[in-house]
Amino acid sequence: MRKIVYSTLFLVFIIGSFTGCSLRSEELVELKPDLKNLTKRANSAIERRGIPQAEVKVFLNKNYPILMENFKDYDIQIKYENSVTVVLVCQENRALFEDLSCDIRIDYDYTNENLQCAFYVKNPSCEE
Repeated sequence: MRKIVYSTLFLVFIIGSFTGCSLRSEELVELKPDLKNLTKRANSAIERRGIPQAEVKVFLNKNYPILMENFKDYDIQIKYENSVTVVLVCQENRALFEDLSCDIRIDYDYTNENLQCAFYVKNPSCEE
């Protein structure tokens, strides 16, 4: 009887582990379009509205609460350098994405790497 209980618990644990990983992956995939929108909004706040870099997150939370709700479980950092807005998305002190305002794609996907939460793009530029 104990063997059956242990086997069942083991199977539940294994299935739960796989389900948890796949849900996390789906969540990150769904975050990508929102990240492009966030980068665009942050860039617009800095370049068009003159919002200081340090106040951009407050501005975004106030003016785009639905968008920012999607990032509530993540640490968002924003920097503006060389006329380029860079948005860094981290979770649990781990870098997930780094996106530049230059284009329509996510520039750097760190989800399969184990990098600390930090900006890795040095001297960002929109020139190819």
